[in-house]
Amino acid sequence: MPRNRPAALRGALRTPGPRFWEEPPPVRLRGLSARTSLAVHRAERLSPGFWYQRGATDSALRRYRAFLHPPGRRPRYPRESYCAACPGCALDDVRQARDVLADILPLLPPRARAELRRAVTPLDRRYLRLTLPDPLAARTAPSWHRRLAKGVEGW
Repeated sequence: MPRNRPAALRGALRTPGPRFWEEPPPVRLRGLSARTSLAVHRAERLSPGFWYQRGATDSALRRYRAFLHPPGRRPRYPRESYCAACPGCALDDVRQARDVLADILPLLPPRARAELRRAVTPLDRRYLRLTLPDPLAARTAPSWHRRLAKGVEGW
């Protein structure tokens, strides 16, 4: 008895017509591999948290890098955002941007988590080097919140 060719079997499984995505493909995060960018995108889509909108991790990573980017060794002071309640404005505060990065890390698979952590660790070192410690900050707060800050950024 003759058997069907594998291509004929695969053809029967295909749906007719082109495939359309309901949303555009995820943007690749600068400095990270495509695999990690896809894992971050999936974690943002599947997690029910307040911060996890599409591209929140990319925005947070860009904001964190932009805060540390200007050359020089002068101390930098994080500023609170004017409207900390909405996800878009809250990233004006670099500490909130770092919180977003810290919150997404446990949701990633091990390889993607390690790669994102490798990208964030040098930024953390630079942040601690360029900001001044706050002696009145709570010891239970993360290290990026125990730094001196001034004023309000935004409006």
